[in-house]
Amino acid sequence: MKKEGTFALRIYPVLFMALLTVLFITVVSGIYLSTKDLVEMNETLSRKKAVLYAAGIDFPDGNPEGIQEIYTNRVREIGTADGRPAYFEILTDGSVSGYAAYVSGAGLWGQIVAIFGFGKDLKQFTGVEFIEQNETPGLGARITEPWFKEQFRGKTGPFTLVDEGTATGPGQLDAITGATRTSTAILRISNKAPEVAEEVIASNGGEH
Repeated sequence: MKKEGTFALRIYPVLFMALLTVLFITVVSGIYLSTKDLVEMNETLSRKKAVLYAAGIDFPDGNPEGIQEIYTNRVREIGTADGRPAYFEILTDGSVSGYAAYVSGAGLWGQIVAIFGFGKDLKQFTGVEFIEQNETPGLGARITEPWFKEQFRGKTGPFTLVDEGTATGPGQLDAITGATRTSTAILRISNKAPEVAEEVIASNGGEH
C-alpha cells in the first residue's frame, strides 16, 4: 500500500479550506458592496411609505418618484436617533398638521417596531404601520393586514381590546382571534405611543 505524505494528509486540506474560505468571503463581500446602495435605497423608500401610510396620506405604491415627491411636500424629518430620523412632522400647506414617530415594544417572539401617526394634538391616531415584527404567521402576524391597521385611524386612546370584528367605540381595538399575547402587546404599545411621541418631540426641541 502506498504511504501518503504529510502534505497530502495535513497541509493540503488546510490550504484547500483556506482558499475556499477566501473565495466565499470575496464573493459575499462583492455581492454586499454591489447591492449596498440598492438595499439602502429600498430601506429608505420603505420608511417613507410607512410614514405616509401612518399619516393617512395617499401615495402611488410602485412609483418611487411619486412617493418621493409627496414625501418631500408632506413630511419633514426631525433629528436623528439610531441612524434614522427621530420623528416626523406632517405638513399640510407648509404648516405642521400632525406627527409620526417610532414606537416599539416586546411581542410574542421578538420586538415589534411601528410608526404611529397622530394629529397635531398627539391624541388622535391617524394610522400605524408595523415595520418590524416576528409574530406567528397566520396568527399574530396578521397585525400587518390592512383591516387591523386601518382600525386605528381617527381613534383616541387609551384603548381596550374587544373580540375580533366587534370594535365600534373610539377607544376600542379589535383583538386578533387566536393571538391573545400579540393582541395584548399591540394594546400595550399603542397605549404608550402618544407619550413616546411627546417625549421624542420634546427631547429634540419640538413643540406641539
